[in-house]
Amino acid sequence: MEKHPPKTTEKEKILLKIRQASEFPAMSGTIALVSRFTASEDATISELANIILKDFALTTKVLKVVNSVHYFQSGEVTTISRAILLMGFEAVKNIALTLMLFDRLQKNTANTELLDALIQSFFGGIIAQRLAHDISDIDEEEAFLCALLQPLGKIMVAFSMREALAEIRETAQDMKITEDAASRLILGISYEEIGTTIAREWNFPQKMIDGMKHVASSALSPEPEEGEKLGAVVSLATGISDIMASAADRETKDSRLRVMTKSYGIHAGPAAGKMDLLIGSSLKDLKDFAEVMNINLSRSRISRQGALWMEEPATEKQETDVLAFRTDSLKTIDAVLDMEESAENIFLKGIQEINSTMLGSNSLNDVIRIVMETMYRGLKTSLLAKSLFFVKNTKEPSMEIRLGFGADVDALKKRFVIPVGGEKDIFNIAITKHSDLIIKDVDAPDIGSFIPPWFRRVVTDPSYVILLPLTVGEKIIGLYYLEGARSGFQDISKGQLNYLRILRDQTVMAIRQQRG
Repeated sequence: MEKHPPKTTEKEKILLKIRQASEFPAMSGTIALVSRFTASEDATISELANIILKDFALTTKVLKVVNSVHYFQSGEVTTISRAILLMGFEAVKNIALTLMLFDRLQKNTANTELLDALIQSFFGGIIAQRLAHDISDIDEEEAFLCALLQPLGKIMVAFSMREALAEIRETAQDMKITEDAASRLILGISYEEIGTTIAREWNFPQKMIDGMKHVASSALSPEPEEGEKLGAVVSLATGISDIMASAADRETKDSRLRVMTKSYGIHAGPAAGKMDLLIGSSLKDLKDFAEVMNINLSRSRISRQGALWMEEPATEKQETDVLAFRTDSLKTIDAVLDMEESAENIFLKGIQEINSTMLGSNSLNDVIRIVMETMYRGLKTSLLAKSLFFVKNTKEPSMEIRLGFGADVDALKKRFVIPVGGEKDIFNIAITKHSDLIIKDVDAPDIGSFIPPWFRRVVTDPSYVILLPLTVGEKIIGLYYLEGARSGFQDISKGQLNYLRILRDQTVMAIRQQRG
């Protein structure tokens, strides 16, 4: 009997169309990679920082968010590593996920529906974070991310099948049903189901996926558990965002907001009782975020309606002003200068940050991680590919990678092991002579005899190498290894080399400080 392949359902067709949209595969891979990390091991902090640092623009945006919103009272934060120390692993991870998602999706600047959905979802996230602030058992970062992602299904439809949005919206208005229900009628699958399916594919935690699901006030139990509380806050925040984005007048919005917050009762938290303050402060945070992301808010409904709510004059000129339409191909000089930071500034700020870290109750690994990140970012314009820290093996005559930034660091940990003693090569010369070494080109004929065969198997591309051993009491305990493309060496200045030595010396000071 002939077997026929199973029939593809309408749901599967819609999900397949979304997955096949441009940018989706690359976006999915990166987001899934970041979201799988947990702070269970020290090494994962370096791994998260490493993923962020590979994207210069993302690094800059994360640091701008950290400094503009959260930790200005702690002094300027100039490295991802210290941002994680100050804010916590999950907070920085959530910021990075948010920025990556928005950055990928907003590249299609012609899709105004998509940009509008993105901005509205972020506004809902801000509101949820503020609502959760005074509610026990709810983490503010979780509330923010769940509310941000609750409209993910709608965002994905706007991203991949823009033409369906208008039909869904018209159906919802004509039948007086929610857009989620209208989506099920038109597409055969609801927005919520699309969003939670994609989130599951991106390896988001189950708690977060559950938090993305709408929780009606009528379905709340008298004494809800933590997950139900989170769902209530997220659903209320999304509802407030929807009301604020609508074209209704102020009186109608006020009435709808009162009814909604009253229906959620105590689950709304104290902030819900101060709606003007809640919305006003959330709109301000939205503007801060838009500046970081280089988004023109005047093109969004939530911004226009928010301006009316706050009784601010609308700036119609922004809609047609060429400078308001900012893309990767069109920026002001100020915007470019703001994104570019000189190597000297990176080194100077990194050195100051290390001093601050050493004054606190941080581990030696925290200091080393900030040192390596400063080296990595400071020499990026010199085509630096890797910044590694080796430690002495206490059982074997060798040195092994402890921490690192750059490509394929995890794979290198297994095969990049430096044999110590007995060999006259660049590594043992640096180690035994306590000498800082620079190899401009590992393939240069006059240096060939000092490059061990095992190293050529590990590093296959022609490159420059900088070795900075760490000596404490005439004893070698570690080694900084920097590797970059050969053509980039000419861009390394004497001043930058001096900064590298200062950073190494700071590490030695941190070791001595830890040993008392």
